[in-house]
Amino acid sequence: MGFLPGNMKSMHNRFRWFLVQTLLILLLHPGIGHCQVQRIDPEFLRSYGADNFSQQYKDALWTYLQAEEKYSAGEFPRAHQLLENLWAQYPVGSPGWGALPGQPFGINLGTPPCYYALRMLTDMTTFRLEHPPLVHRVVGGQPGEAVNLPPRSALLTIVVVGETSGIEPRTVLDIQQGTGPFVVHSVDPRLTENSHFAVRESLALFKEYTTAITRGRLGLRTHILPLPGAQLPVRAQVLPGGTYHAGLTNLADVWSHVPQVIQEETDWWWIIYPSHVPEQHPAFQNSEFITGGMATGPDGASPAFLIDDRWLVRKPPHLGSGTYSDVERRLYLPQWLQHEFFHHLFRTYPEFGLEATPHQWFNRALWPADFEGNYETDYFHEALVRRFQTASTPIHVALRYSTSDAPYDLLTINDVIGTYVREPVENPWHIGDIEFVAPFNGEIRWKNTANVNWGLDPSLSSGRLLTGPDCPYYDPPVGTEFRIVFSRDENGDLTDDISGFTFNGETYHKQ
Repeated sequence: MGFLPGNMKSMHNRFRWFLVQTLLILLLHPGIGHCQVQRIDPEFLRSYGADNFSQQYKDALWTYLQAEEKYSAGEFPRAHQLLENLWAQYPVGSPGWGALPGQPFGINLGTPPCYYALRMLTDMTTFRLEHPPLVHRVVGGQPGEAVNLPPRSALLTIVVVGETSGIEPRTVLDIQQGTGPFVVHSVDPRLTENSHFAVRESLALFKEYTTAITRGRLGLRTHILPLPGAQLPVRAQVLPGGTYHAGLTNLADVWSHVPQVIQEETDWWWIIYPSHVPEQHPAFQNSEFITGGMATGPDGASPAFLIDDRWLVRKPPHLGSGTYSDVERRLYLPQWLQHEFFHHLFRTYPEFGLEATPHQWFNRALWPADFEGNYETDYFHEALVRRFQTASTPIHVALRYSTSDAPYDLLTINDVIGTYVREPVENPWHIGDIEFVAPFNGEIRWKNTANVNWGLDPSLSSGRLLTGPDCPYYDPPVGTEFRIVFSRDENGDLTDDISGFTFNGETYHKQ
């Protein structure tokens, strides 16, 4: 053919360079220009034999690990593209996710595998792309490091109980009758080693998720509070329906060991205690035990995650086998945290009726008509974007509980007088008045519309109205006080207006 003319040769060279650039982009950035996930077997699966896993299983894990790495490096567009490629190939809510094996070879990456963590990470990357960082500051010792600092933060105090003690069943008959030897358990050293690394690793994704779901208005700080000198009672029992339970006898025992100043500055709680599951005995080696869930803090309103120490270091038999690897812990524990956290959100926003009956989302027929998807975490995502993020009380306000800056010193007895309602109103005990006792001699009382009343002893400097033995619920440490609740402003900071009080884990709003 001979030599090309100079101008044509130049065009040919430019076209050839364009092809090279295009190939490099497609090789270095799979997903740009097509929707295929890069076909690389995750190293984590190789010891099990990568051929033993479906392509979707491998693609899901590889995508999560790569997107997590990019997100951690601040490469949010790249993380988002990886996730979008995966969803294009395996759509959200599609049956293929539910068909993936739950715990192959004893592995626990969640159910469906990787699905919860992928959905949470997708919400996080979407937020980061839509909302540039509100504040940049240099942190740590490395110049140039910057983090997104939300306007406000919630403090999660992680209480690690040193010891538990109780009757340990060895057989099915033992657990039915409450018999067995008395034992003392110490916290699992795997939980506390390397500065409680297992705890911090379990929380990494969830902390970022908190910022994303509050649209950057609330961050999550953590503080680990070891209680090495505390030995709390535990019990193993059979619950109605035949379910096994092994856990703390009374959560109030925990609060008695937590200093008052920490109680006041804490917004959320996570209680971790030495396990009382008798799994070392043959009768219970393959048994599922309930050991925690979502409770409330000492104020009766703040969220309190509750679980035993082994939950973070080994897989119970219904979730796999063996000890948790770092990969499994990073993928499964966020699923557990999200599940329990949404229990709290559903009770925080009862007006939406999203958990009118326990775990109502387990029945797809009970989902709201505008909700999409098929799996639990789909329900949570829909609840978030279609309900909570447009609620009259914003999430970043509703999730603040600290009272360390409460203006108790401004309270007078006249401020607490008035009508209060617990919603939804289900009986005459849910509406009542705090009123002066006539003739007034400094005494006040609570009187509900069922015409039941009891005295209240004001302790305004601590934000409490104390009850006494005439209160039907008085059973120390339960039923001993009304805790005054102040309204919060648009940032979630306390004002000097009383919004209600909490009593026995329920909130009564001032009318």
